[in-house]
Amino acid sequence: MKTKIIGLLTVGMLVLTGCSIGASTEKQLSDTLTKMNDSESTYRSVQTKLTELEQHEQKTFTETMELTKDDVDQLRTKVDELKQLNDERLTNLDEEEKAMNEAKAFTGELDDIKEKATDSEKQQIQKLQDAVSERYDLHATFISEYKKLTAIQKEFYGMLSKEDVELDELKQRVQEVNAQNEVVQATITQFNEATKKVNKVKESIFKSLSTEE
Repeated sequence: MKTKIIGLLTVGMLVLTGCSIGASTEKQLSDTLTKMNDSESTYRSVQTKLTELEQHEQKTFTETMELTKDDVDQLRTKVDELKQLNDERLTNLDEEEKAMNEAKAFTGELDDIKEKATDSEKQQIQKLQDAVSERYDLHATFISEYKKLTAIQKEFYGMLSKEDVELDELKQRVQEVNAQNEVVQATITQFNEATKKVNKVKESIFKSLSTEE
């Protein structure tokens, strides 16, 4: 039975630093985006940890699948290790979620900046605000779908050491894991595209503000 049990993460990040400080609106935007970027530092470090844990879990899973029912003790040990790695991923995911929620909280500052901006600036800030909100919403979707994936994986791990488990049951659960993994990969792709969009809008608005000086 072959399956890719883990969905490796390649999640995009904002490029928010290096904004010039000129007009008041430009400076305020720069400060707010920098705060978001700083708040996301934990998220970026967690991404590295999650990838390492996924790779370790994938290796352990492969080793587990090479064991036979005669290797009962080894099988149970491997299953326990898989469950522990699964729990570690969830712990790191909670840290990532917290960091992104803290960064998202700063989007409220965009309303204050927009209120004091000129009409032309208001439109640009709104466009940036919409793109940023969409990105954080997509990340929340990713978190939700990733948690569903880990739950299905953990149930599957528990089935591996059961003596009375049927092969058809395992195959069905593998299909569920793979299907949810595809959902997770799709949300990652959408989130990465949203990150690119935010960076593109950000570059455009700062270029426009610099021209207006």
